[in-house]
Amino acid sequence: MGKYVNFGAWRFFLAFLVVISHLWADMIHGPAAYAVWGFYVLSGYLMTYVLRNKYGFNKEGLISYAFNRFLRIMPLYYVALILGIVTLYFISKGDILQSLNGQFAFPQGTGWLFALTLLPIFPVGNTLVPVSNALGIEVGAYFLLPLIAMNRSTAWITVIIGVFINSNHGFDLLTFETRYATFLPCILSFAIGSLVCHYKDELKKFAFPTLSIVIWLIHALLWLKFPYWPWTYGLYISMILSAWVVISIDSRETSKFDKTLGDFSYPIYLIHTTVGAWFYEYFNFERSFEFFVVSFSVTLIVSWLLVKVIDKPLYSIKKPGILLPNTFRVKSR
Repeated sequence: MGKYVNFGAWRFFLAFLVVISHLWADMIHGPAAYAVWGFYVLSGYLMTYVLRNKYGFNKEGLISYAFNRFLRIMPLYYVALILGIVTLYFISKGDILQSLNGQFAFPQGTGWLFALTLLPIFPVGNTLVPVSNALGIEVGAYFLLPLIAMNRSTAWITVIIGVFINSNHGFDLLTFETRYATFLPCILSFAIGSLVCHYKDELKKFAFPTLSIVIWLIHALLWLKFPYWPWTYGLYISMILSAWVVISIDSRETSKFDKTLGDFSYPIYLIHTTVGAWFYEYFNFERSFEFFVVSFSVTLIVSWLLVKVIDKPLYSIKKPGILLPNTFRVKSR
């Protein structure tokens, strides 16, 4: 595993779990949900990291933070949005594509406001980018993270509020969708990532990169024995295990290969369902393993093009951070 397992490889792995769960009908359940909350934990950690050690909390720093977050998320999202529109217009046959993803259809009414802004204050219905609900939750969290990242107290308060919100819903099967896919319950995972970053020096003694990843994977397999586990308490155990992985791999030496995997993680997450729609009829509208292999392979190619043509050129206009005392190395994202 060595130096190649760092944040880039971890993000790619989490994105892969989402992709294979959406494109292969026989994929085991649970890991995709764990992966989405794993992304949230990592975002909470990294955004706290850079806010405290790169941007700061003054006006200039927060403007740079917001601008760079916009560059990271929105340009590729709008490309995925356009691909979704074209795909639905030319390929959609009734509601056939909704059997691939139940939300993959043209938005209605105020649903367009969410589709165009990703702001979670707007209702989410049908989506042109089927993963945009989770992406909207992340965008909403970016607005709160400067407050959460400010000090340990605000992180603790947010964690406590998040625990209360989730507990208030209960942990049974019927409340899973609300807890997993709506903004307020999901803030807990970002706050856990932020809290881990606040205590990163104290937690380094618990850093076991290989062991933490192995335990994460073993936990993901519990669905085979306990089919309701992911939808009840499993999501929260995975959140803690994701935080352990993050603190464990943070100190690892990165590599060019790791960074490349990280660059690919976002576009493959964005476009895999749209690409899958291109081949869905050819595979008789079945999410077979062969369908997954073809769709994922083409997704990688399209993602490479998006990184090369759009994402990389945008790096040159990113705003620089404000160097603060005791600045430590910041991982790219």
